[in-house]
Parts: sequence; structure tokens; C-alpha cells
Amino acid sequence: MFIEIDRLPPGVLGFEAHGRITSDDRRAILIPGINSARSHGDKLKLLYVTGPDFSGYDEGALFDEAVFGTRHFTAFERIAYVGEDGPYARAVDALDGLIPAALRRFNRSEIEQAKIWLAG
Repeated sequence: MFIEIDRLPPGVLGFEAHGRITSDDRRAILIPGINSARSHGDKLKLLYVTGPDFSGYDEGALFDEAVFGTRHFTAFERIAYVGEDGPYARAVDALDGLIPAALRRFNRSEIEQAKIWLAG
């Protein structure tokens, strides 16, 4: 499931992923939150945190995530991925330079640094 993160710097939108993410999770929380933020017209600054209990995505959710990303390819100014090393962190590293947004990966212990970077 996704939980929206409160108390972020102005212009920053954040979500924390817990457990196994499903397509329903994305449709209920992530997509409406991003679409609402996009309605203001500014490019988005996204904080995406994987919680300690994050266990990945259902097959359909990962495909939905890829489709959503291609539809909103230029909507993001900065993306901070916060999580521990593993396959998803390596996937984020592989995307760096392939998308128009500035992208940085942080460990969970560096979440405050991620917020500062996003605010910049």
C-alpha cells in the first residue's frame, strides 16, 4: 500500500510504499495524488520511499507503473528514491540519465537529505 507523506517542503509530493504494491494501490493513492499535483501546472518533485516492509510489486502493478511513467515522462523535475540496496534501487540507478528529471537515490537513513535535495 501507499501512504502519502506529510510535512514536506513546498512543491514536493511524497509517497511511502509498504508491503506488496498492487494496481489498486496505485489507482487509489499514487495516481490521484500525482494528477492532483500536476493540475497546478508546475513540474513535480517526487519523494518515493520504500518502507522497511516493502516487498515489491504485483506483476500488473509494475506494468502499470511503467505505462504511467511513459505518459508522464516530462512531468517531473526531480525524483528522490529512498530505499535500501536491492533490485529496485539498481533499477533506479539504471534510469539515471535516461529520463529528463534529475534522479537521486538515498538510503532510508538519508531521508532528510532527500527532502533537502528535492526542495533545492
